[in-house]
Amino acid sequence: MYQLVLTAGILLVYFGYYLRLFNRRRLPLPPGPTGLLWAGNLFQIPKHYQAKVMAQEWSPKYGDVIYFHVFGRQFVVLNSVKAVEELLIQRGTIYSYRPHLVMAGDLVGRSMRTTLFHQPTGDRLRKLRTYLTQALHPKAAPEFWRIMEQECGLFLESLLRTPADFIFHARKNSGASTLKVAYGVTIKDNSDPLIILAASLSRLTTVAAEPGRWLVDSFPWMKHIPSWLPGAGFKRWAAHSCQLSTEFTDKPFDDAKLALANGFGTASFVSQSLESLKDKNFGVNLENEEDVIKVAAASIYAGGSDTTVSVVCTFFLMMALHPDVLRKAQAEIDEVVGVERLPSIADQHQLPYIEALIKELHRINPVTPFVPHSLAQEDEYRGYRIPKGAWVSANNWAILHDPSLYKNPEEFNPERFLGHEPEVDPLRFSFGYGRRQCPGNHFANAFVYFAIAQTLSTFDILKPMGLDGNEYAPDGTFDDGHISHPHPFKCRVIPRANKLSLIPSST
Repeated sequence: MYQLVLTAGILLVYFGYYLRLFNRRRLPLPPGPTGLLWAGNLFQIPKHYQAKVMAQEWSPKYGDVIYFHVFGRQFVVLNSVKAVEELLIQRGTIYSYRPHLVMAGDLVGRSMRTTLFHQPTGDRLRKLRTYLTQALHPKAAPEFWRIMEQECGLFLESLLRTPADFIFHARKNSGASTLKVAYGVTIKDNSDPLIILAASLSRLTTVAAEPGRWLVDSFPWMKHIPSWLPGAGFKRWAAHSCQLSTEFTDKPFDDAKLALANGFGTASFVSQSLESLKDKNFGVNLENEEDVIKVAAASIYAGGSDTTVSVVCTFFLMMALHPDVLRKAQAEIDEVVGVERLPSIADQHQLPYIEALIKELHRINPVTPFVPHSLAQEDEYRGYRIPKGAWVSANNWAILHDPSLYKNPEEFNPERFLGHEPEVDPLRFSFGYGRRQCPGNHFANAFVYFAIAQTLSTFDILKPMGLDGNEYAPDGTFDDGHISHPHPFKCRVIPRANKLSLIPSST
């Protein structure tokens, strides 16, 4: 009798499971524009400012969860905090995957081997994140913070020497800081071969990962087309990009490893991580462990360089456009820090207006307008079917310009994050979601803090002067790249007379 009841129970469980699976497949997809049979929504996707258009035009029509498809590739865009938190965070076990990109992953990235950001979920990803989290936590590696402070001093010196090149200097500061932290190398200027290689690779990988750009992402069989065939230029482009990717991943790591072995290693993520292996017995897996460290080191530059440049350039633009904010920030620094030294990392939490300013920079121009995830199995949400393997992207622009979260979201106003009832902290969204949150967020925050606080302490940032001798407001708009930057603009960067002596090599 017991055996019969047990068998019946098991059958009921299986029946219930398959009934639920069958019903789920009959569920409708989330609302979205009606597409063509063969191309899907190819001709309806906005060509420019996709995140903004999907927030302001698509969301009122279709809601905060939108579905569309292109050549069989399925996309779901989440335009609200509620949808993002319920899917990417609360259901992180199935939404913690990255979309499989044939161009960026298989062709350029050698099957996801060269960076953290396209790694599939699994043991290798967990190891990568563990190394980065342990090394880049502020309490774990104060020497990395000293590196950033030293590089920021060189940044101030460059601003004093050629202030019109502030964007150029911001890029050099970011690249030099991340490469020195990762490998212990010192970058003298932007003509350094390593920083040229890194900058080239950054541009190429951004293009390689651009959604909808490559047919091979929708038709994976195309990756087997011989590169010599007419029309296979994408294969030749991918081969060149892969060569640069491999060179950047391997060479600085090998140089740092050799220097460490010869007793010349300097403080860096690579030297610290390799030293930690000495007390562990990996046996035949030692090479695999070193490869994980190699990829993690490359990810420090890939994830930290262009993103921090975006925030710092947005800072220069906003200060030129909002002199009242500039004066309030400088007044706070002068009061708390004084005029005899530069702000240090120890001052950070004593400068609430500076912290609010940094939050507002992240909000007004989200560094990554979209944050793509993918799911490992079909899911159901609000009575809709979310297909397995679909791109499920958080629309950060929509969230950070949501009037239900931020009053007058188009206004630049750091004070929204001060007082007894501050608005929602945008840093909750700026570094990703759930199990895919950026493990280097402390590092990135520290870099941005140094650049902004020390620049405010020593320089005024003013509107540019026209040919007629009058000030004019720079164009306060942003591009729509995978990583968003201000459009090219000018401003005047002038040293503050009472702080001139604090700038390295200014005396």
